[in-house]
Amino acid sequence: MGHRHRLPAGHAVTGKPLEGWFQDGLALNPHGPALRILDRSWTYTEVDRTARSWAAALSARHGPPRSVAVLAAKTPEAYIGLLAALYAGATAVPLNPENPPARNGAVLRAAGCEAVVADPAGAAGLAEVIAGAAVHSVLAPEELPGALPSLRVTPNDAEAAGFVTPPRAPDDIAYTLFTSGSTGTPKGVPISHANVSSFLRSSLPRYGVRTDDCFSQVHETTFDLALADIFPAWAGGACVCVLSRLQALDPARWVRRYGLTVWHSTPSLARGLQRKRLLAPGSLAGLRQSVFAGEALMTDTARYWQRAAPDGVIDNIYGPTELTIACSAFRFDPAVPDAQYGATVPIGTPNDGMEAILLGADGETTSGLGELCLTGGQMFAGYLDPAQNEGRFLQRAGRRWYRTGDQVRADDAVGFVHLGRGDSQVKINGYRVEVGEVEAALREVSGADAATFAVDAPSGAVLAAYVLCDAEPDLKALVEQMATRLPAYMLPRYVWWRPEAPLNAHGKTDRNRLREEAAREVADRAQF
Repeated sequence: MGHRHRLPAGHAVTGKPLEGWFQDGLALNPHGPALRILDRSWTYTEVDRTARSWAAALSARHGPPRSVAVLAAKTPEAYIGLLAALYAGATAVPLNPENPPARNGAVLRAAGCEAVVADPAGAAGLAEVIAGAAVHSVLAPEELPGALPSLRVTPNDAEAAGFVTPPRAPDDIAYTLFTSGSTGTPKGVPISHANVSSFLRSSLPRYGVRTDDCFSQVHETTFDLALADIFPAWAGGACVCVLSRLQALDPARWVRRYGLTVWHSTPSLARGLQRKRLLAPGSLAGLRQSVFAGEALMTDTARYWQRAAPDGVIDNIYGPTELTIACSAFRFDPAVPDAQYGATVPIGTPNDGMEAILLGADGETTSGLGELCLTGGQMFAGYLDPAQNEGRFLQRAGRRWYRTGDQVRADDAVGFVHLGRGDSQVKINGYRVEVGEVEAALREVSGADAATFAVDAPSGAVLAAYVLCDAEPDLKALVEQMATRLPAYMLPRYVWWRPEAPLNAHGKTDRNRLREEAAREVADRAQF
């Protein structure tokens, strides 16, 4: 089964820039809420006016910047800053102030950011982040520390009134996100305006967005699934309601309090609530749609959530960052017996405008089971560093396909069923992690050989690592050093020392044996 989906005749990919989808919502609902954080709301008109004034300020000194880093986490600066970067005609580059400054700095320099929008937390650590970068403008809500005040720009409503967003081509880059890289260097994934338009044109009919909708916003903007909340909501004139980590762990309370109608999170969050029996039947009444993505959705978790949200539907969406947020979807049907679905909810069929083929172990296309490869309007053109393209693309029938590294089974009734990764890439709490990057960081800080694995635990996949050296190191100090290099979600849950590694018949480290040992150790700890 090829699962080929083509654009209907006469249906051309729009060249609308990403901020144009916000302007659609502005036209539909100018005085309605576009953004809510705690008890503060901003109307579409307020968000539009603020973003334009920020764009004008960022462009005042040296003209429109090429790229704007948005160094903010779930604050007004994170969301209005994203729109301001787009209004400035720039590429938006979201950064999380909670990540190590050295990593944020490496990303900022790799993306060529010339301007920064920072919230208070981002501004506090800005000096280290922009060291050595060609940043000429910083927009922040308070004075900048140290020697940085000369970079601060101030919004001016008069300048904003006459500000015009520079024209862009559909292939120009709307945003660049950085994912985990197997060599220890993050991969920059540039997504064009045309890529995002393809995603939105396919996804919006699934949401059926209304101006009175309220979308949950659980993810950080450095995670592309956040954009699956923000821009579908904004395109339809709905409200994006930002939830803190603690609020996200109590959805029943906040669905009622904020009047949420569309929920989006990773399956891990739902499964955690299921294990603790925190959702009573009907406790999520009012949700008309729930969307899960980022990792496998267990069928029993979908049923548990459906009982809590009986008035709505559940969609399981799938897609790597390189294929623009989500490139396939499946609607869960609670009337279908578990035996038909199996342990996990299928990932369904490709979005309109996307085509899929399966690649067998022999490198030839197959029809039943293999590596999922896709092409179409949502496929990015290639990594920021072209050297990282090697092995990620496939040429077939005169076309270029992206190799996802995911193993799937094709099923005529439900589309594709996800079977797991075919390489060292894993999902930890919904975040995509290259185990090789974590291992490289551990080797660097320890000065010794290391082995890192993703192993199953009751809470989902966790990272476990071994340091392999003669003398026992200070493992706590090693983890603290890793925390200066990697985001929190990439830090191993367990780090153990072994004086020597087991060897296989070829005299190499027996990684299979170490993986099995790690799995047993994690399982034993879970019993206590």
